[in-house]
Amino acid sequence: MESKSHQASEVDNVIPILIAMFAAFVVTVIFMPRAIKMLRDAGRFGIDVHKPEKTEVPKGGGFVVLFAVVFGLLLVIGITTFQDQAEVREGLLAALVSILIAGFIGIFDDTFNFKNRTKIILPLIASIPMVAVSVGTPTMSIPFIGTINFGPFYALLIVPLMMTFIVDSTNMYGGMNGLEAGLSGINSSAVVLYVLLSPYVDGHIISTAQTDAGMVAAALFGASMGFLMFNRYPAKVLPGDVGRLPIGAAMASALILGNMDRLAIIMYVPFLLNFLLYIVYRIYLKRKGLDYVKFASPRDDGTLEVVGPFTIYWILPYLSKKVTEKRNVLILLLLQALLAYGAVAFLLIAYPLGSGMI
Repeated sequence: MESKSHQASEVDNVIPILIAMFAAFVVTVIFMPRAIKMLRDAGRFGIDVHKPEKTEVPKGGGFVVLFAVVFGLLLVIGITTFQDQAEVREGLLAALVSILIAGFIGIFDDTFNFKNRTKIILPLIASIPMVAVSVGTPTMSIPFIGTINFGPFYALLIVPLMMTFIVDSTNMYGGMNGLEAGLSGINSSAVVLYVLLSPYVDGHIISTAQTDAGMVAAALFGASMGFLMFNRYPAKVLPGDVGRLPIGAAMASALILGNMDRLAIIMYVPFLLNFLLYIVYRIYLKRKGLDYVKFASPRDDGTLEVVGPFTIYWILPYLSKKVTEKRNVLILLLLQALLAYGAVAFLLIAYPLGSGMI
């Protein structure tokens, strides 16, 4: 009898996650063609810089991703509220507001093109709702270090720093067809898998916090996969900051809601390396007195030429002259998939075995 009740509870937790995923995907696929036309008519174009012909592509399609994620979550909240007469969890509402704020910041950035220092600081604003309701637990399990209780400093320091880093690093780790959407799809699906598989490992039902995290990640996964259909090589639309910033905010919200600090640390290693390489690049430019170059240069055959290994997505073109944009993105996505899904498998297996590292 207890087993049947346990299974029923699992189903009740899984269904909202699947609804959020499916709804966000459908909304993106339905509205994106219309959004592309609207961007064309409004003259909102970006240069597809990694193509020899430097074609103009509608830019700013990420607002559909933002809308799809919010719609998917609101649909699930509405169903839960009206059907089960349940109270809306404040953590989930805080995540929604943070994602929307990140979207507004992205719109302003696309419009006014803020300086880099401003771009780095602004995502702190998106963390305010998460801080205000003190989302997450103050105890963190850090790989190779152990468990640390940060107390009130978790909400006041760790949450805003985590949100800001993930939003900024997501914004920085992009610029090639399908890269942002692909990375988002991999990372968000890893969170969903972690949520869905953890009960089978530890024998407990999915907690409320994990369900909320799973819904946010699932909505992001659905929207990312829908957007990837239009953004993959050769891209028919570019996301803009209005897409990249909410993607980062949604991922940060899901990881914080589900208390997935260990998964976050492992999964965002490439993003951290990309940020550190950017700093190295800035120091290099200052010492050499050179101008900043933001993108790779395409050769006539479509292969990429870079000034050095100063970003994660410049390393392969720097090591080989046979790397095209499409091949570079595919390899980067494969590496991220191995890391993200490997982290899920490692954490689910190592934790029950009592590994001291986690």
